[in-house]
Amino acid sequence: MVCTNPQGQGHETVISQIVADELGIDPKDVTVSDVVDTHDRLYSITTGSFSSRFASQGTTAVVRATRQVKEKMLKIGAHLLEANVDDMVLQDGKIFVKGAPEKSIRLRHVAGVAHWDQSAMPEGMGAGLYGTALYSMPTSQPPDDLDRVNSSNTYGFVAEAIVVEVDPETGLVKILKWASMHDAGTIINPMIVDGQIHGGLSMGMAPCLLEEISYDENGNVQGGSFMDYLVPTAMETPSWETDKTVTPSPHHPFGAKGVGESATVGAPPAIVNAVVDALAHLGVTHVEIPMTPERVWRILKEKGVAE
Repeated sequence: MVCTNPQGQGHETVISQIVADELGIDPKDVTVSDVVDTHDRLYSITTGSFSSRFASQGTTAVVRATRQVKEKMLKIGAHLLEANVDDMVLQDGKIFVKGAPEKSIRLRHVAGVAHWDQSAMPEGMGAGLYGTALYSMPTSQPPDDLDRVNSSNTYGFVAEAIVVEVDPETGLVKILKWASMHDAGTIINPMIVDGQIHGGLSMGMAPCLLEEISYDENGNVQGGSFMDYLVPTAMETPSWETDKTVTPSPHHPFGAKGVGESATVGAPPAIVNAVVDALAHLGVTHVEIPMTPERVWRILKEKGVAE
């Protein structure tokens, strides 16, 4: 059970991948039985996916708990094979003596002994195979006197380079080219990271060019449906070029860092700066978001460009 409250980020996939890698088995053989969802569980300060904490804290706890199980498995395997635990290797669903793979025992046998055959266990070892880990980053600090707190323990980095074109007649902003470079530390699952980046870039573009909550003089919401409140679809989302660089986090067993927010944070200022740069020769230094065609057109009309 991991209390990271996923909303489609693939936590279960990453957990099964980590556990399988640590235990030398296939991810398909790992069942993630429960990732806490606050809809039916009590919420605590440790619950949630904020500040990319799954990649930094959630997976660290998973690694530590899995290594507890691994250590016990190796000790049981060494006892059953009458060998030194330091000579044990865990690989391909088996525990065997280093240099002698024929002298092996399957993990399912080890699990069976741990749960059903106490007499075959090493002396003084308790029954069962389980691990529990509670992890708090060493950089975590309580709120200060002004109730401010740094909720992030690791930081991903992002660089955005965007080329835009502004139609002088309609005010439409078109993204011509978009390059995005990300550093999420050591990447655990490349496909999930790509998905996070692509979704983040699209989400970062949305408030710049499309999404707006506006009200009339009586306080009624004008964008009450997706006919008026525009969200990016495949039609509005441009093609982008993405790449990655790796600076491992010193606070994670693999060096992983979060990537969920970095694209969303980096995209808006990059898009706005590109549009302002395109209009800089007209003396424009600021454009309110969302930079809808109407809003940009009014600026162009004010500058004597649009009619």
